Amino acid sequence: MLKPHRKLVFKETFKTLNRDVWNLEVGEKWFNDERQCYVDSPKNLQLTKQGLRIIADVNPAEKKCRYQSIRMNTKDKKEWQYGTFIARAKLPHGKGSWPAIWFLGHDIGEVKWPLCGEIDLLEMVGHDPEVLHFSLHSQLHNHIIKTQRTKFQKIPGIMEGFHDYKMIWRPEGISFFIDEVHYVTFEKKPGDSIESWPFDKPYYLIMNIAVGGTWGGKIEEQDMPYMMDVEKIEVYQE
Repeated sequence: MLKPHRKLVFKETFKTLNRDVWNLEVGEKWFNDERQCYVDSPKNLQLTKQGLRIIADVNPAEKKCRYQSIRMNTKDKKEWQYGTFIARAKLPHGKGSWPAIWFLGHDIGEVKWPLCGEIDLLEMVGHDPEVLHFSLHSQLHNHIIKTQRTKFQKIPGIMEGFHDYKMIWRPEGISFFIDEVHYVTFEKKPGDSIESWPFDKPYYLIMNIAVGGTWGGKIEEQDMPYMMDVEKIEVYQE
């Protein structure tokens, strides 16, 4: 388990949607055979008393974009290299939902995925509720070739109410926690190349709900809308 950082360098409580921090990604075609279109719409992104609400819903009137959701990121606006990250969030219910809070390397436009690296602070799929996944993806260790560094944990009751999802990222490794309970640390190994450990450069934050796809699975429209609430994001460094 790694030592946490102590200096608060970023805090987001979503009193407004700050476009100087957040980008809204928009488009019809996405990875992993996902079925949603991502939109920039107040129907799918709302501010509530508890913070930000991401909504994935069905729109029967739309043939090309039957499912609409939100994918937002901090690319080129807020990026970090190392730190302690805390996301206080409430997970969605529903088969076909695929919520995630995660990070991609800032150089993805140059080197592409998976060489850019991916850090998954939180992933879950609705057909396997209460099972949380923490993963690292790289050129040599990723889900396409089934070699990712990953930990999954069933946590009864985790989908009820808000919980703190925390990651401590240091040069020597990355640790993951929920409500201050430590679940796994992935350590950088001696001799790791950038193809194996690309986690020594700036990364940007992403939050989204995907719909269906190769992992999200069969969509049960009666379970929609899927909603993920995010009360706050905090980042600490030295």
